[in-house]
Amino acid sequence: MARKDFSVDELVEVLHQWHTGRSISQIKRSVGIDRKTIRKYIGLAGGHGLSRDMGVQAYQYYLELAGKIQRGLKTPLDSSPAYRKTSLYQTTIEKLLIKPYMTPKQVYRLLLKDYDYPLSYSSFTRYMNVKYPKQVDSCLRIEVGAAEEGQVDFGSAGLMYDPLEKRMRRAHAFVLTLSYSRFFYVEFVFDQGQATWVRCHINALEFFGGVPKRIVLDNLKSGILRPNTYDPVFNRAYAECGKHYGFIIDPAKAYMAAHKGKVERRVPVVREQFLSSYEAKDIADANRQVREWCASGYGMQIHGTIKRRPYEVFKEEEQRHLLGIPDEGFDIPLWKEAKVHRDHHIVFDNSYYSMPTRYVGKKVWCRGGFDTVQVFYDGELVKTHQRSCRAGTFKTDEGDYPPEKSKYLLRTLSFYQEEASRHGVHVCQLVTKIMGEHAYRNLRKVQGIFRLAGKYGVEALDLTCRRCLFYDDYRMTTIKRILDKGLYNLPLPEEITGPVNVTTGDGRTSFVRPAAYFMHAGEGIQ
Repeated sequence: MARKDFSVDELVEVLHQWHTGRSISQIKRSVGIDRKTIRKYIGLAGGHGLSRDMGVQAYQYYLELAGKIQRGLKTPLDSSPAYRKTSLYQTTIEKLLIKPYMTPKQVYRLLLKDYDYPLSYSSFTRYMNVKYPKQVDSCLRIEVGAAEEGQVDFGSAGLMYDPLEKRMRRAHAFVLTLSYSRFFYVEFVFDQGQATWVRCHINALEFFGGVPKRIVLDNLKSGILRPNTYDPVFNRAYAECGKHYGFIIDPAKAYMAAHKGKVERRVPVVREQFLSSYEAKDIADANRQVREWCASGYGMQIHGTIKRRPYEVFKEEEQRHLLGIPDEGFDIPLWKEAKVHRDHHIVFDNSYYSMPTRYVGKKVWCRGGFDTVQVFYDGELVKTHQRSCRAGTFKTDEGDYPPEKSKYLLRTLSFYQEEASRHGVHVCQLVTKIMGEHAYRNLRKVQGIFRLAGKYGVEALDLTCRRCLFYDDYRMTTIKRILDKGLYNLPLPEEITGPVNVTTGDGRTSFVRPAAYFMHAGEGIQ
C-alpha cells in the first residue's frame, strides 16, 4: 500500500535520483516509497517540464518543482462535497449573520434545529473559513530604553504548603519583567487581593533596587477597578502606590496579550523551568529559591530575543537608570466602599465606625491605614477614626448623633445600674455585666430585660438573672426560656443538699437529687 503522506524533502530526493538516471526500483529501496507513488510523482513532474534530457539541476529547482506538485494535489476546499452541501444554505446563513450578537456557532445551532443541516460543526467551520476568512491583525514590535518600562502579570503556580493554615493551597505567581533587560522578579502568593498586589510591587522594586518609569499591566481588578481604553479607573491603593514610587500605571488594551508580550511568556517559563524541578518545604522557601533562580538561573541564560543574559544586561546597563526608591516606606492602605447605616455606623474591616447624621443612607469610601480609618464623601475627607485593632469593635463619636438622640447616650452605666437595682440585686449584677462588654451595642438588650419585669414580675426576673449569672449565660433567648418555663424556681446545684421536690412556674413537680449524690453514685460498681 502506498504511503499517503511524505515530506517535501522526500519528494525532492525522488525527483533528483530519477533525474540522475536511477531506476524506480533503486529509488524505492533508497527512499522507501511505493513504486506506483514514485511513478505518479515523476509523471506530475513531467507535466511541469522535468525531463532527463535537460540535465541535472540545482537543488532549488527540485524544491520549487516539489512545491508545485504538492500544491496541485491539494483539493480546493470550495470543491469538496461538504462545501457544496453547505453552500445550499448560504442565503439562510447570510440572513442569520446580520442579526445582532449572532456568532457562527449560534448559526450552526440554528441550522441544525430549524433547517435540518446534515453536516458536522467542523465541516461548517471549514465552509465559513473559506467564505468569510478572518483578517489577521498585525502588530509592531516596540523596544524601549533602559528603565523605561516594566510589565506585570499573575498566573497559576499549582499547590504549595501554607505554614499558617498548615495545609496545601492553590498558589499564584506574580511576575514583574523589566522590558529592556528581560530581567524579572517572581513571588508566589495565595491570593490576588489589592493588598497582596501592592505588596508584590513593593517587593519587586526592592529586589530591582529601583523603579521603572512605567508599569504595564493586565486589567486585573487588583490594579484596575473599571477597564476602559481611554479613562480606566485604577484601584485606589495601587494608584497611591504609583504616586509614592513615581511610576505611571499603563493598562494594556483589554484582551490584547501582545500589548504586554515581554511578560506574557514569563509565567509559563516559571512553571516549566522552576516549578517543574524545585523542592521547597513551604511557600516562603519557594520564594527564597525563586529569587535566587531569577538572578543565577534564568537570569544567566541567553535570551532568545536580545541574545544576551538578562541579569548581566540589568546590572551593566539598566539598573543605574531606574528611579530611586523613596526613603519613606509605603503604608499599604485598604480601600473599601461602605454605606452609612441608620445606626450612624459604617462597617469597615469587621469593625464599626460612627458617621454624622447627614451621611446616613449614603455611600462613602473608607481608607484604612496602619493607625487610622479615613472616610471620604465625594472625594472630601469627612471623618477620621483611630483604627480598631480587634474585629467587632465599635468606634463611636457621640457628637455624630443628633441632639434628640444624644440624650440616650448620656445615660451612663450608673444610670442603668440604678434602674436595674429597682428590679433586684441580681438584675443589677446582670445589667452591669452586659453593659460592661459594650454599652451602646447592648443597650436594647438591657431595655428589653427591664420590659420583662412587667410581664413576669420583678421577683421572677431577679431569680432568672441569678440563674443566668450562675451559668454565665446572658443571652436574651435563655432569659426568656427560663421565664416561660418557670425554671427560675429550681434551686441551683450548690443549694441542693438532699432529695427535694420542686414545683416549677408551670405547675409541674420535679424530684431533684443533690450534686454529691451523682459524684458518689458509681462507687463500688465493678
